Amino acid sequence: MAIKCPKCHSDNTDTARFCSNCATSLPSSEEIPVSHTKTLETPREEFTRGTILGGDMRIIEELGKSGMGKVWGLSIKK
Repeated sequence: MAIKCPKCHSDNTDTARFCSNCATSLPSSEEIPVSHTKTLETPREEFTRGTILGGDMRIIEELGKSGMGKVWGLSIKK
């Protein structure tokens, strides 16, 4: 498991005490909090301009696509 430097965001080994790029002190692997993510499972055909995602994001337009998926431009409601 790599540890990402909190200052320069470079990857370091899980045994490193200091960042190999900027020498910032790194947290031990036990101190790194577990992040939880939520996957939105919406059928592809529902993604169109104006679709609301997660209650506060609106699709503006499709920016690009490839064999692995599509990239959408979003605006966040304030």
